[in-house]
Amino acid sequence: MTKSCVVTASFSCPPAKVWLYLTNPVLNNWRTDLASAEISDDGMQVTEKNKDGSTTKIIFSDKEKARRMSCTFVNGRHKGSFTAILLGGGDSTSLECTMQISGISLFAKPKKLLEERITMLRRALGE
Repeated sequence: MTKSCVVTASFSCPPAKVWLYLTNPVLNNWRTDLASAEISDDGMQVTEKNKDGSTTKIIFSDKEKARRMSCTFVNGRHKGSFTAILLGGGDSTSLECTMQISGISLFAKPKKLLEERITMLRRALGE
């Protein structure tokens, strides 16, 4: 079974700052759910080691700096895709995230996962 959702958020900072955090999950320890993360030299692959002991492997298929990113990910039996679109400029950014997860349906909760990440991002950006 596949579940999907869309979450939007607004930030009072430039898109480049939001982009910087989205592309580096360990920057200033903003992702409080991670123990560590390894980012490939080209930035197109990330291996996240979660505090719960699980590992998430992320492979980016598209990264248009400060505008758009798309990736696929695997965490145990869950597989999915994620797309983030950043709109705005100057001192404001609108972020639209789409996530799809396939796997054990009882535990695949894309909206909850996205909302948790947005909350962490807000804290990191001081909002």
